[in-house]
Amino acid sequence: MKKFKILLNSISTIAVIGSLIFVGIQINQSNQVAKATIRQSLNETDMQIYAITMDQPSLAKADYKLKKGKKLNDYEKYQLIKYREYNFRDYDNSFYQYQIGLFEEEAWEAYRRLIKKTFNNDLLYFKMWNENKESFSSSFQKEITELLKEIDLENKK
Repeated sequence: MKKFKILLNSISTIAVIGSLIFVGIQINQSNQVAKATIRQSLNETDMQIYAITMDQPSLAKADYKLKKGKKLNDYEKYQLIKYREYNFRDYDNSFYQYQIGLFEEEAWEAYRRLIKKTFNNDLLYFKMWNENKESFSSSFQKEITELLKEIDLENKK
């Protein structure tokens, strides 16, 4: 009988510890989701502000001219650089989501390939990055620095 009570107490203790671990995991996940939600909200606000500064018809024409190799005026360059910064705000937010485990690695790798492609195909991305990199999160700055090193190595081959 005494052994049975000890066994029952042991099982109860293990169950309580398991429950506490489960609650701790749930709280941690809830905190991550709350942080991600706040970050997403801030990102949406940033995007709205940037959208106000963009002249959509001018932006489309400037992008078309750039793809055709035509010369851009200062305003068109400004619009394209602003748009590229706007685009990188989304990348920065996605990288944050990836870092805290709410964005799959496969999805982030797709973004990395897209970012590489943009740097390889459009020098205005370099200009935007060099002028504005300090306005992005430090972890995203490190990620882009690594990515640029990869691009440099690939281009030297």
